[in-house]
Amino acid sequence: MKIPKIVPRGKNILVKPDPDKARTSEHGISMPTSVEQDKRAIGVIIALGPEIKDLKVWDKIIYGVYSGENIKFLESGSEVDYVLLLDEWVLAVIK
Repeated sequence: MKIPKIVPRGKNILVKPDPDKARTSEHGISMPTSVEQDKRAIGVIIALGPEIKDLKVWDKIIYGVYSGENIKFLESGSEVDYVLLLDEWVLAVIK
């Protein structure tokens, strides 16, 4: 995967959303199929701001769908989605 040249500042995190894992993760975490489902998402951390100490690149996280700024990049002829989040919007790390 080609990573865009975005360097988050402060306590910001660049996340690659994983739409295939939105309902059930490979680790067996199943999110209910209800209205609340639309408020959570799973993604992988691509880059971290310098003030973040408790997360690392490639961590899988759960975050609020409506959190952060959605960013689209053109990579290999197709649009790829990313999300720029504050660290406080990360709900959990999937181990």
